[in-house]
Amino acid sequence: MKKIILIGFVLALFLVNGCSGSSNGGGSTYPPDIITRAAKLPGKDMSQSVLYDNLQGWEKAVLVKMMHAAAFMDAAFWQQVDPEGEKLWRSLASASTPLEKAAYSMLDANYGRWDRFLDFAPFVGIVSRPPGGYVYPIDLTKSELDAYIATHPAEKDALLNPYTVVRRSGEKLVAIPYHEEYAAFVDPAALLLFEAAELSQNPTLTKYLRLEAQALRTDDYYEANLAWLDLTGNLDVSIGPHETYDDQLYGQKAFYKANVLIVDQAAASQLVKYKSTGPALQENLPVDPKYKPVYDSKTMMPLLLADDIRRSGQGRAIMEPVAFSLPNDPRVWAAKGSKKVMMGNYLNTRRTVVLEPLAQVILDPTVTAMIKHEAYFTWVLMHEVCHTLGPREVVKNGRTITPREALGEYYSPIEEGKADIGGLYNLQYLIAQGIINAPLGPYYAGFMAESLRSIRFGMGSAYGVIRSASWNIFVDEGALVYDSVANRFTMDVAKMTTAIRKLLIMLITIEGEGDPAAAASLIKTYSNIRPELKKLLDTADNTVPLEFVPVYSK
Repeated sequence: MKKIILIGFVLALFLVNGCSGSSNGGGSTYPPDIITRAAKLPGKDMSQSVLYDNLQGWEKAVLVKMMHAAAFMDAAFWQQVDPEGEKLWRSLASASTPLEKAAYSMLDANYGRWDRFLDFAPFVGIVSRPPGGYVYPIDLTKSELDAYIATHPAEKDALLNPYTVVRRSGEKLVAIPYHEEYAAFVDPAALLLFEAAELSQNPTLTKYLRLEAQALRTDDYYEANLAWLDLTGNLDVSIGPHETYDDQLYGQKAFYKANVLIVDQAAASQLVKYKSTGPALQENLPVDPKYKPVYDSKTMMPLLLADDIRRSGQGRAIMEPVAFSLPNDPRVWAAKGSKKVMMGNYLNTRRTVVLEPLAQVILDPTVTAMIKHEAYFTWVLMHEVCHTLGPREVVKNGRTITPREALGEYYSPIEEGKADIGGLYNLQYLIAQGIINAPLGPYYAGFMAESLRSIRFGMGSAYGVIRSASWNIFVDEGALVYDSVANRFTMDVAKMTTAIRKLLIMLITIEGEGDPAAAASLIKTYSNIRPELKKLLDTADNTVPLEFVPVYSK
């Protein structure tokens, strides 16, 4: 068994770090601007943390095991999104020409042959990205899947389970559990977590690592998720299939990722004031009570500030998150709550490398002057908090289902919009209660800079979809105004406050009614980049990175 696991570990490192080999030799298949496009994605070493020196010896040993397990999540994610692209990426690891080096960098950043910043346009060859990646048959359409489920209703739960891949078997569609399909990666990752648990001297960490290892081998994450909420100490890790962003066919399938975290214990006192606000923020939402079920005051809401020193898979797929809220399982929310993780090293890097330079090109100086670290941090935190506010159930045709199931492929952009705008709206409550002490302008300005970053991602990103829609709605409401003389956008704080309330009601109603037609209409009408903004974004492309890509020192 140990020999098999060792081979598996070497394979994962091979997949993650690349291997020596001949170049593709097909330079003509790459677009002529690939070198320029790759240069807009500079690498940043994110492996270092000042918090590392605070760790004990056993914690550093556990950290190594967790980082090795994270490598297997990278390998599994490649198989979910573009196994053919992964082969090409590995073949280019020893590339020597500028063109092939750029292709290697683009494949690495995008986890595949399709540019996530250009609505998944291919930059290798001409084949279009399968909307569901490779967790479905690549030729499967949503209409075909809908028709199959309609005639085989007993198979629906298995086919739409977040932890199954769908494959063809003659005329049938069959569901294969992730832990079987990706056993070559999840089994050795599970063993590494078991080994980490043996090294751990923290009972809560030991329990979680053992349960998460078991979950990777069974696809039953419920008990592990509960244990993750109870974690204490200097180390944390989020590992496994979680987010569904890459499923643009049906919006149901989770994709593998990992975040290996060192917790900033000194920051705990800064966050404690937010931990008990959940029930009040839920009640504060400006919608019909049926869309805001009672928020149990005993529900946990752990809040962490941590440095993310190794991320992989979906968690590293080019649009680098600075925070996350998990688990996504409503059963866990009801039983215990959810955890909000703020990643301090990514917050700082995004703000300085992308947000502030981008805002200076597009926003009026009076707005850019408002962008402050603390206000940006607080809005991001409220975004994560608001993921667990609002509707949790939808009744459709006599069945009680989740908003995710009701909205399908529209769920991710609508949910991210609810979190965005709900976070902005609830800041007013926090100010009124004296929990935070600052005017609304800096929070709005930070969100505007964040929106501009996401809009550059295009419509291949749930964030790009909903934040372009929000931007255009704010323009139509007079909250954002293009100054043709200054060639910048200005902001009206009072009109922004009014527009935020109006948009939040719209988004929560879509979720609460489980109305995919309303979601589609919103996106079709507003999710686009209008000429004034497009011109400024094109100007920014000459000087401001699209994103930074995390790299790790050996």
